[in-house]
Order: sequence, then structure tokens, then C-alpha cells
Amino acid sequence: MAFWTGKSSAGVIGGLAARGELGVAIFFALSAFLLSAPFVRRAIGQPARWSLGTYLVRRAARIMPAYLFALVGVVTAAAVLGGAAADVLDVRTVLVHLVVGQGWTGRTFQSFTQTWSLTTEVTFYLILPVVALLLARPTRGATPTATAHRLLVACGVVAVVGLVGQGAIDLLPSPDDAGVLATSAAGHAAWFALGAALTVVIEAEHAGHPVSRRPWLEALRTSPGTLVVLAGVLWLVASTDVAGPRGLEPANGLESVAAEVLYGLVAGCLLLAATTRGLTELLTDSPAAGPARWLGDISYAVFLWHVVVIQVSFAVLDLQLFAAPFGLTLVLTTVVSVGLAHLSWSLLERPVLALAHRRRYAPVPQPAPRA
Repeated sequence: MAFWTGKSSAGVIGGLAARGELGVAIFFALSAFLLSAPFVRRAIGQPARWSLGTYLVRRAARIMPAYLFALVGVVTAAAVLGGAAADVLDVRTVLVHLVVGQGWTGRTFQSFTQTWSLTTEVTFYLILPVVALLLARPTRGATPTATAHRLLVACGVVAVVGLVGQGAIDLLPSPDDAGVLATSAAGHAAWFALGAALTVVIEAEHAGHPVSRRPWLEALRTSPGTLVVLAGVLWLVASTDVAGPRGLEPANGLESVAAEVLYGLVAGCLLLAATTRGLTELLTDSPAAGPARWLGDISYAVFLWHVVVIQVSFAVLDLQLFAAPFGLTLVLTTVVSVGLAHLSWSLLERPVLALAHRRRYAPVPQPAPRA
């Protein structure tokens, strides 16, 4: 939104808004945090039920229904609005989107550009069981604490590989290839590794085998307010030029690495804050629990719909690109996107998820949080 309204270059607030993309880092880290839990529990000798079929069905149920619904809206908007909205409106583009391949091809609709992250997310879904299988042998037979340490080392190696990939984008001959690498699961491996590492720390702690008893770790695990403030400070640092241009200009390798590290640290701080001991029970009993669950439920569909809502709003209200009122655009986009997301959740996502979670041994899940 900051880009569409031209406010991404307007001072501190514009910089913070321009770095709203760090939400992707939170999304990836949270996804890895949740989905790696069964593998981590099993590795450290705790009970964990998991099957490939159930896993794939649930992942498809979480991602695809809302995605296909939004894709229909995007294609319809492109056909009706024409112009730049319909530049890539053809059978090939639609087919690419049906298999969530836009992140690999770079071919996407103007109002669906944010869904490159779904290509990366789906890639992670497919890679995760393979990585877990590869790590099973090195951790077999070790004590729970030693296993946790080995898993943390593996997460560290994966993170470093991802950062090296980000730093190497300047070496690629084609800007298109650099863009694909920078947004791929390999390019963002550090964010996924961070989420998995936090799972190792927390699951080992729950099992009575903490990875460390050092005071600084205990302080991090019991200081949610400090972590949230630290996340805000890191976001502020990321809003500067150290993390690259605020617009669509490509960042260089060093800027990409800086953004990857800063966004990852923000995600890590927020995840640690959210998993503070005793916080879940406290929030569950608070008046904010219901609204928080609802926001968690609709957040995915808000992500899917908000750009096409901006696009249609600009066309209907005849707003000028880079010169639209930020406040009006923000309020209008929020209201309409939340409304569409609520319909998507209530009429489509929730019924499909309930059906998927009735398979085999699983209880019907609580609505939020979800990866």
C-alpha cells in the first residue's frame, strides 16, 4: 500500500510501511515453527503422530481453497479492468497460478504479486519431510539434549546457506534469475531455519531437556515486552537504506543479506514473545482471546485479497498511482479486505479445514494460530 500511494519514501512512517514485507519473514518462521514440531518431538524421544498423507491433505486444505477463491477474484478484476491489470491475462498465466508456480516463473498478475511467497511456502511444505528424514540418522541414538544441539547446528547451517544465497544474487547473469533465487525457499532458508530452531528450543524445554541454562536465554524466555520493543527497534533499523531501496528497485547482495537478517530477527523476537512461558494460558483467559483468534483465522485471506482490493479501489475511485491519499486507501482496503476475508473463512476455509482435520486420529483443531 505504501508503494501504491507513493508514501514509501515519505520519512520514518513511509519507511516502516515500506518494510511491511517483513510480515513474510514472520509467516515463514511461524510456518516452520509449527510444522517442524512433530519431527522435533520425535527426534528428542517424545510422542508425536505424523503421516505424510494427512500432512499433505491438511496443507492443501489450508492453502488452496482461499487461494483459488482469491485467484478467481484476481482474474475477474483483470478481465473487467483491462489495461495493466490484464497485461498477463492468458491461459498460461492462469495455469501457472493454478499450480502456485508464479514464484518460480515470475509471471503473475499485478494484483497477485504478493503470492510469490506461496510458491516458497509450498516448496517448504514439500522439502520439510525430506529434511527431517535426512536428519533422522545423525540424531539417532543420541541423548535428547545432544539431539537438540545437533538439530540447532543443522538449523544454523541451513540459515547460513540461505544467507550465502542472498548474498550471491549479484553474481547471477540475469536479473530474473536473481529475483527467483532471492524469493525462493533456498533464498529464504534462514527464516525457515529460525522457526525450526525456536521449535527445538521450546520442545526441548517442554521435555525437560533445555538446550541451555544460561541466564540470557532465561531472560529471553521470560521477557515478552522487551522482545516486542526489540522487534520494533529492529523494524526501525530495517526501514533505513541498510536493507535496500524502499521501492521496486532490486537490492544488491549485501542489502539483501541485511534485510534477511533484520527481518528474521524481528520474526524471532515476536515468536519468542508469543511463546513466553505462561503467556498462552494468560491470553486464553483474557477478553482479547476471541478477537485475536478471529484475526488469526482471517489473516491469510486478508493477505490474498488486499492487493486486488487496492487495484479495484484505484480504478473505481480514479486514484492516481503514487499520489493517492494514504489514510483513505488504508481504511478502505482494510474494511473491504477484512470483509472478504471473513466470508472466505466462514464459508470456505473453515468447512474445508474441519473436513481435513476429521481424517484419522486428529481432533478438530482450534481456529488459530495456523501456518
